[in-house]
Amino acid sequence: MMRPDQIEASFDEAVFVDGLPISDVSAGVRRVYDEGERSGAPFPVTRARMLAYALGNARLAVNKQDAFAGIVERHYLDSRYGVGEIARIQGERAEAVARRDFPEGFARTNSAWAEGRFFTQADLSHTSPDWDRLLAFGIPGLIAEAEQRHAANPTPFTESVVLACHAFRDFALRFAAVCNREGRHDLAATLDALAARPPETLHEALQLAILYWHVQETEGEWVRSFGIFDRQYLPFLERDLAAGRLTEESAEDMLVSFFALFHAESKGRDAGAPFCFGGYLPGEPLRDGSNRLTRLAWRAFRTLGTPSPKFSIRVNPDTPRELLRFAAECIQEGKNAMVFANEPLVRKAMLRRGKDPSDLANFIPIGCYEPAIMGKELSCTMQCVFNLSKPVEDLFADGAAAPATWEEAEARYFAALERDLREALAIARRWERAWNDINPSPMLSATMAECMERGLDVSQFGTKYATSGVVCAGLATAVDSLLAIRTMVFDRGMISFDDFRAVLLADWEGREDLRQFALRRPPKWGCGDETADALARRICDLAADLIEKAPSAKPGGFQMGLWSIDWCIGIGSNMKATPDGRHAGTPVSKNSGANFGCDAEGPAGVVGSLSRLDHARFPDGAVLDVMLPPRTIAGEEGAEFLVNFVRTLFARGGQFVHFNSLSPDKLREAQRDPAKYRNLQVRLCGWNVRFVDLDRAHQDWIIREAEGSGA
Repeated sequence: MMRPDQIEASFDEAVFVDGLPISDVSAGVRRVYDEGERSGAPFPVTRARMLAYALGNARLAVNKQDAFAGIVERHYLDSRYGVGEIARIQGERAEAVARRDFPEGFARTNSAWAEGRFFTQADLSHTSPDWDRLLAFGIPGLIAEAEQRHAANPTPFTESVVLACHAFRDFALRFAAVCNREGRHDLAATLDALAARPPETLHEALQLAILYWHVQETEGEWVRSFGIFDRQYLPFLERDLAAGRLTEESAEDMLVSFFALFHAESKGRDAGAPFCFGGYLPGEPLRDGSNRLTRLAWRAFRTLGTPSPKFSIRVNPDTPRELLRFAAECIQEGKNAMVFANEPLVRKAMLRRGKDPSDLANFIPIGCYEPAIMGKELSCTMQCVFNLSKPVEDLFADGAAAPATWEEAEARYFAALERDLREALAIARRWERAWNDINPSPMLSATMAECMERGLDVSQFGTKYATSGVVCAGLATAVDSLLAIRTMVFDRGMISFDDFRAVLLADWEGREDLRQFALRRPPKWGCGDETADALARRICDLAADLIEKAPSAKPGGFQMGLWSIDWCIGIGSNMKATPDGRHAGTPVSKNSGANFGCDAEGPAGVVGSLSRLDHARFPDGAVLDVMLPPRTIAGEEGAEFLVNFVRTLFARGGQFVHFNSLSPDKLREAQRDPAKYRNLQVRLCGWNVRFVDLDRAHQDWIIREAEGSGA
């Protein structure tokens, strides 16, 4: 078995033996696009031809020791590595559509983001194919269905799917030819088999997943879930074990090589490759699906210890305690690229939004922690990012009259919140309609049963479910700021509203005494305080009501998420100082937790506050970040603490949770001597990165969070 560092080196030192240089492939993709535009070809067909050209000409490599064929030079295609040609064309079309169809809304979303208010977009990045269908059909099955439907009812959609599926097969055969030339006849045989039939062995199934990953992301959509891994691949493992082709030890070695590819290809710059585990199986009665492959995959994860892939566990009352304990031990070792999902709560949220009970076994976290139904849902989970704390800043706008009472100040906040959210949703609705003009997705659509049955691309909402997420950030900043106003202006009379306006405009200069009071004395979100928690509940309920009832271009409508990822940094950079003691330009609160350093009651207080929110109203996800001092989770008691924390949070209604355990002193030392701490990883938001790869602003943000935890 190759070591993880050897697999990473195989990518860095790859000698590409087939294909064109990046610049030539970029020019070819552009040429195909331009020819399609000049000829008036339907854009879905042109997209499929662009895909075929890229797959037919991207440079490939294979090494003597590689367990899988997976080295593809596709940097030019992927905005993660700089703007490439396909990403550039997406951007050009998005801007052209927006300027044509909603120029005022397009200009407004840019100005609103510059204010730290909201941002809307055509979210192309949060997708997952139907992995069950892909593994069952294989490449030939997808081709056969596409050709049959095209023959029966030829349309631009069916033509594009036929072209995309043939490009998929040609890509596999091209890779097979490269493997043969390089003496890797074993890999060539696997690839040739996959071009001719569905996978039969675990190695073939994993190789198909690697090929598909490259194909879909070349098409232009990130693969933001690799499905329910232990359920999907267990039949292949069991057949291999029964036939004597594998032992559990050799299967684990294979999994290490497979998972290592995802880190080697991206070095953690792609927000992690997501794999889901456990959870209920289809059918009744409900049974947890954790199995021997679950254990093997998690052992491989522990062996790797890399930022990518990232794992999620669908936790229910029947989840084996030993699985949670194993995950806790990984966290103790700093291998924390994982998130825990409260499966019963997510099911409740999905049922509330009209999902079919028979589909719930296919719930997966898309991207970081956004629930979706694998293979049946187009979930644009970041269609809109909205700042809940911006309306507080608006209370102090130049020319605004000072409110006479706390009740008036609170009412103004809620009125501004409603105004901004309605405006953001109206623009987001225009972006929803633009998806098909920007990014038809024939390869992704080919894996979706309803798309094929209806003859509609995913971008035309051909999936069974189509939803748009509205990410609501800055809850703690909003709550803490409002209660600082109430406490300092109206309850204690420490400062007038107009004088508070001047203090905030000066970014607290000369009033550190007042800032320290604001930071420490008023009620705070995340401490189990009933006043703060009741206000947070009102804010979330109003936002959820507006989001759920807003007109949408999609059948599934808009749905609320309570998280921010690192958008809280960008939001805060565009905001003035806020009454909670926050300085101008600094991040607003992260995800659904307390402000850094304000969780005076520790984890118990945060759980208490979160338990007062109805997390079923956040079908776009809600996550708690838990930063703990390393000493807190050390040893036997530390592992048990983590397991019990997850169980307690979920019993009290939390939805997702993940953990960091970092020493601020160690992080500062890593800033001074990055070479010494090259492999130190941190859980950034919904993914892991090497700490030394972060820019200084993100590093300082993580250090501040670690300091706030008492680490």
